[in-house]
This record gives sequence, C-alpha cells and structure tokens, in this order.
Amino acid sequence: MPSMMDTPAYVDVHTHLTHELFSTDLTAVIAAAETAGLRHIVVNGLHPTSNRIILAMAAKFPIVHAALGIYPVEAVADLLPADFSYEVEKFSVADELAFIATQAKSGKLIAIGECGLDGYLVGEETFAAQERVFLRLCEIATDCNLPIIIHSRKRERRIAEVVIHHGIKRVNFHCFCGKVKLAKRLAEEHGFWFSIPANSRVNQGFQRMMAELPLEKILTETDAPYLAPVRGERNEPKNVVHTVEHLASIRNMSQQQACEQVYRNFLELMGMPSTA
Repeated sequence: MPSMMDTPAYVDVHTHLTHELFSTDLTAVIAAAETAGLRHIVVNGLHPTSNRIILAMAAKFPIVHAALGIYPVEAVADLLPADFSYEVEKFSVADELAFIATQAKSGKLIAIGECGLDGYLVGEETFAAQERVFLRLCEIATDCNLPIIIHSRKRERRIAEVVIHHGIKRVNFHCFCGKVKLAKRLAEEHGFWFSIPANSRVNQGFQRMMAELPLEKILTETDAPYLAPVRGERNEPKNVVHTVEHLASIRNMSQQQACEQVYRNFLELMGMPSTA
C-alpha cells in the first residue's frame, strides 16, 4: 500500500495541557510534539476554567484543537461532601452547558469532551445527575455534528447503553478500563473508537485492546500529564509516538503503516478531510 504521507503524522486525541504542570513550558511542550511529528493535539476541557483556557490555546497554536466538556465529577460538584478528596470547581452547570453549545455552534470545537459517567470517584447517589449532564452534552454534539470523547470509569456498560440507545455514532472512549470483550463488541458492532494511552507497555488491558480491536477503531492519546510511559513522570503529547511504535509491534506492521492507520482513524472520527 503506498504511503499517504511523506512525513509521519501523529495525533493525541485526549490531553489536558491546561494542567498547572504545563504552566511554565507549554510552548516548549507543543514545539516538542511538532518536532516528534504530531499534527493534531485535542485538548479536553473539564470545567469553565479549563474550557476557556483551551479556546485561547487553540487560537494561539494551530496544532491544538478545542474539545470542551464537563467532567462527570465536576458535573455533580453540588452533591459532593465538603471534605471530598478530589478538588472540584463549583459553577453553574446550566450556564456552562449553554456556553459549550454556543462555542460548538460557532465552529470553534473539534469535539465535545471530556464528558461521561464516573463510578470510581463518586457514588450511586450522583449517577442520575451525571447522566442528565452527559445527555445534554450528547445533544450538543449531535446538533453540531461533533464527536464525543468519553470518560467511562466503572460505568462502561451503562454509558454504552446510553450512547447506543440515543443513536450516538461518533464516539471515542478515552482510557477505557472496562472488559476488552466489551470494547471489542462496541467497536465491531457499533463502530466506536478507543484511544490508547501512552502507558500501554505497562498495561495488559491496553495491550489486549491494541491486539484485538479492529485497527480502524484505534486512536492514540496521552491524557497528559497523567499516564506517562514511566510512572511518576509528566506525560506529554510527543509520547504518542511510542504508542504507535508499540501498536506496530503488536500488529506486525511497520511504524509508518500504524501511524497512517491511526491518522486515518482520527480524521474519520473528527469528520476532517484526508488532507487535514
């Protein structure tokens, strides 16, 4: 098969460059990603503060694309105890949903996310409220013809039921920690995508996903600054290159072939032309 690209084109579909760990060297981090061959970095929002920083970042750096969302734990901040272990931002969820809808309609977003359901940090008493926010974000994505980037920790089956029931087609499960058998069924039967983090070499679940999922449904992410290839280090977008190398090794293909396949997958999910 002839090469579709003269130079490598890598993608990071899910990262948090708004994190304070990037506050002093963001420009250098993005430059390092470009040098490594990245063509697209999707920075995902969690709450009003990060959403607005992302919009400014995307306006400044051509390689950066904005995905605005409400993290499921942030979506239920008003239901959490005062001594909750995770730091959350208090805000009007309704106002932020309206803001995200406005930005999506203006064409400033490449996706809606991070959004979804969480059963790891919070309990069942928050599930209904989480789901209401998630469904509204799904509506915004559908109305504006945008994909959604999903957080599904400990709620993988329920979130699959929700997106299938509501006919959501362009879905990427970020850092999917559920059963590989479920991921494979969702990819094969419903066409959903799954992005593999940069710590895949030390995670058997991610390795199995790279081995068993349809190649055309695999994407790369970092979730930076989290999930670095080396535990304890700061993760950053350039590390997706090593994930593609790992994918190539697992699927017995060249790194160029793996890179091109992941890039095609990204363009399809995002609804971007092949020349993007």
